[in-house]
Amino acid sequence: MVAWVPLRVDWDRQPVSVHADEPEILERLVLYLRTHHMVKKRSLVMPDREAGGFLFFIYQVCDPRWIISFLESDSGGAANG
Repeated sequence: MVAWVPLRVDWDRQPVSVHADEPEILERLVLYLRTHHMVKKRSLVMPDREAGGFLFFIYQVCDPRWIISFLESDSGGAANG
């Protein structure tokens, strides 16, 4: 069972942006992408001044399945937050 995690990815922009209400979930996603998929070209997690919450940008290829895998893992579960 996957816990609901409020996470939004804007695939239509360059660079891709990842948004969440809490910075901790984004920090866990950054760590997951780096350790499991070698995603290193990204911004720091920062406040989202347009929509509220927090965001970071990914400056390299990121397969959408990697984010789904994170959400299905223990790292992405709401119980860890």
